[in-house]
Amino acid sequence: MSEMQFQDQTDEFGRPPVASGGFDLSGMLIKWGIASSRQQAEYVLIGVTVVIIAIAVFVYFSGSGASDVPTTPNWGTATN
Repeated sequence: MSEMQFQDQTDEFGRPPVASGGFDLSGMLIKWGIASSRQQAEYVLIGVTVVIIAIAVFVYFSGSGASDVPTTPNWGTATN
């Protein structure tokens, strides 16, 4: 039986290669001085996301439950 030949697949299950030309928000946070490392910038972004979701949930559930718009038309009861 002949031996099988394998190509070099060192990164087959590893981290994917870094994409170039994409939008890098964590890199911008580091550049602006908000974060000192990429991991810290990702934590900042996660925190901002959690705060925005919490505000959205608060605004959604803080309604009074009463509708300002009448559900049935009010044509009046006066007769001519």
